[in-house]
Amino acid sequence: MSNEPHPRICWLPALPDEGWASMDRYWFELHRCVSEGQGKAFSIHSPIWLGAPPSRSARSPTLTRFWRKRVVYPLRTSSEKADIFHLLDHSYAHLIPHLPRGSKVVATVFDLVPLEVSDGMSAAQVKRFRRGVENLTCADHLISISQETKRKLNRLLGIPLERVTVAVPGMDFHRFQTPVSKDHPLLQKLASLPRIIFSVGSAISRKNLQSLPSIFETMREDFAKGSCCFVRAGELVSPELRRQIIAITGEHGFVELGPLFGDDLIAVFQTARVLIFPSTLEGLTFVIPEAMAAGCPVVTNTMTANPEAGGDAALYYQEGDSNAAAQQLRRLLFDNATHQEHQQRSIERARSMTWERHMETVLDVYQALLQDSRIPS
Repeated sequence: MSNEPHPRICWLPALPDEGWASMDRYWFELHRCVSEGQGKAFSIHSPIWLGAPPSRSARSPTLTRFWRKRVVYPLRTSSEKADIFHLLDHSYAHLIPHLPRGSKVVATVFDLVPLEVSDGMSAAQVKRFRRGVENLTCADHLISISQETKRKLNRLLGIPLERVTVAVPGMDFHRFQTPVSKDHPLLQKLASLPRIIFSVGSAISRKNLQSLPSIFETMREDFAKGSCCFVRAGELVSPELRRQIIAITGEHGFVELGPLFGDDLIAVFQTARVLIFPSTLEGLTFVIPEAMAAGCPVVTNTMTANPEAGGDAALYYQEGDSNAAAQQLRRLLFDNATHQEHQQRSIERARSMTWERHMETVLDVYQALLQDSRIPS
């Protein structure tokens, strides 16, 4: 250990060049926790050349990303000094062999999805991802965002369970709770719509949007009466899927808003009657707790980490049971008592999922590593 009064912790985040909003958010929130007083027993910093966590990053050209990630980052990291290096994103595990010997290494792992589903990645990209995350086996300890990911680390990479601690991510509860201004343009647009079933995120295969037509088919009469509509934010669905959905909802029953951020996204969460989250493979999604914080109850399936995110606040269905999914949606759309009950449960659950709580676990891992004592699992 160094001779400084406080042990040095060096955070190694994903580069803002990636344009990964969720990874930028992780770095930002941990940085905020430290700036507000957590971790005073440590000297925590990120390499100065990285600058401060971005509020929103933009994806750089491919060659720029490759050069900075694969060449510049490893070279500059090799000269850093710290008692503990903490990789804030498992996708940067390729840095581990370049870290100075004698330091402890911690890494936060969000998911290992490419080892199970490529979702548009080439064979070369999957191979590179695998080669990178295999370096996690050399870390002294891992922080997993869910029990699901902890199990995957053991099953897919052979990492002993006792070397993994679960720390559920937090979310900015008060931001999602604070009502968006009534004159917000998007609120005016949403005000003319019937009760909203909302979906947000990418359209890659594991998000399972292709299951929606069969779910909505059971609700055809509700759409025909204009009792509800389907609103999407994020990546646009394929033309074929759009055709299938509109065949049930009608042209006016399906609205695609495109990518939304900040108050735009919060405005929809606060207006929607229910969020449908049909994904079949997640480490632990931010979408479910953010919807719940905004007072939007959730319907999701029981696949992978979805129940960890939703707890007893969400309503569930077995994947493939379209009738059950539709029934749960209709309960939240049209039964005011059920909606009110799960809205309140959702808010209370989201309230407990704080970044400060996550940071406490991270700091416990640091302390235990430095003292060579038992680390909480």
